[in-house]
Parts: sequence; structure tokens; C-alpha cells
Amino acid sequence: MQVQVLPPLPTVTNLAHMPTEQEAREIARRVGKAAVEFAATIVAPLYWVGRNPDTTLYTRNGTAFFLQTRDALFGVTAAHVIEGPRSWREHCEQHGKTTIRLAGGEGTSAAPFDWDARCVDIDLDMDIATFVVSPREIEQINRTAYSGLQTTWPPELPRERQGIMYAGFPGHSTRQLSREAVQFGVVCGAGLVSSVSPRNVSSLMEREHLEPALGEGIPPENYDYGGISGGPMLYNILQGGILVNALAGLIYSGPNTSDDPNEAIPGFELFRARPAIYIRSDGFLDRDLWAANRG
Repeated sequence: MQVQVLPPLPTVTNLAHMPTEQEAREIARRVGKAAVEFAATIVAPLYWVGRNPDTTLYTRNGTAFFLQTRDALFGVTAAHVIEGPRSWREHCEQHGKTTIRLAGGEGTSAAPFDWDARCVDIDLDMDIATFVVSPREIEQINRTAYSGLQTTWPPELPRERQGIMYAGFPGHSTRQLSREAVQFGVVCGAGLVSSVSPRNVSSLMEREHLEPALGEGIPPENYDYGGISGGPMLYNILQGGILVNALAGLIYSGPNTSDDPNEAIPGFELFRARPAIYIRSDGFLDRDLWAANRG
């Protein structure tokens, strides 16, 4: 199957609520084209193809990224992409065994893989899933494993008003071009942390402060980000005048995700990420910490 990943599409820099005007300008200058293009290199669509009643094909996808810690290399995605309503598993149960794939850039596509054989850990309550992946497979799809600033694991939680970046593949931008060709559109963006708790990192998009970072314009209001789940949220740190980043977590919810438009809240565009503290350096999930942070 031919797979095409488009260049980054809606890309924004959120300048709202920085502590000082000088710091706002500094973040805006540094979180530019190079930073968001980097974010696009560490994500890949995780997808499967189905058939409509009229025999036409359609593609469903989430987002995955590849994490290199001191102990292991593994893939990460949101658990609800794999299990639960409208997931790959539900599709298999309703329509029979269906191949799941990782797409890459420049027309590349990894060989199909057996999720059940590859799964390292999955937890629907946390909404995190991890899986085995090899350096060769990442190279085949022209992606990059993320290692970031992690000198110790897990990374610390970000702070409120700290700059973040994110990337993923909204299904709204996915196109089934033919029986053998699928096109994905990657969305990258930057903003600020709105709130932090032991179980959640949130970033609210405030449109009055948005500026295009790559000249591709700003996504329209109530843009459907469904499919971005599983993408990374990175937080920015200025060290010695150089912008570096660390893993804040993985996105499990984007703006206006309700199937019922009456349940979506116009103008309330919030990205939610599950903190990376629940992913152990070996790829397994820390359920004891999750339970300790309940309530």
C-alpha cells in the first residue's frame, strides 16, 4: 500500500499568558519552523483500512511515537486507539481480523505487524499503550525515535505557563486516495500549559493569540482533531539561551472530539495529555503510581 504523509499543515504558536513580553517574544522566536518540523519527524500514523457497505474503502487512524529511554526503545500510542469503542479491536470483532500498520514519510510504509504479539503494556484507564518496535522499522518509515532531555526517568511534570509542542494525525486530514494509496496530514502546534495535575496536562488553544508558524495558516474553529490521540506533548525549557524539550506526556484528547456536535463546546479547544510519569523506562506502565494518584 502506498502511503503519503503531507508536510505539516495547521501550525500555530500560542503567545498567550507568558510571564513577560520579553519571554513571549523569545518563545515565539524559538518555537518556529525548525521546532515544529522536528515534532513532525517523531510521529507516525497508526492505521487500518476498512470497507463501507457500498464497498468503498476508508481509513481509521491514531498517532504513535517512538520513545528511546536508557533501558529500551518502544512505541507509544493512546490505548483507546487499540481497544474500546471505534478502536482497531472493535473493528476486528465486527469485520474480522484487520491489518494494522505504521505509516511513514515519503511514501514509505512499515510491514504489517501483529499487535497482540508486539504489545508491551496497555491500560484503558490510563489510556496509554506501548509496543515493541525496532530501529530498522523506524528507519524504514523515515521517522526518528525521541529521546529528548531525559537524563533521568521519568521526566518531571511541566509547570503551568510553560511552553509546549505537540504533533499528530487528525483523521479529518486522512484521505483514501485509491485502493492502494492513503494520504495523511500531520498537524503540529505550540502553546502553553494551562493546567497540571498528577493525572493530566492540559493546554487551551486561545485563538486571539495564535500566529501561523509555517505560513500554512491557522486551523479553523472547531477543527476536528480526532486521530491526534497518541501523539506526544513536549514541554520547552530554555537552557543557556537554547530551547530544549522534555516529554510531558501523550495526547489522549483533542478539541471537539464528540461525535455529537451539540456536545462540543465552540471556542473551547483543549488538548489533554497523560503525563509521561506513568510510562516506565522499560515500556511497562506504572499502575501503582496511577493508583496512588487517584482522587
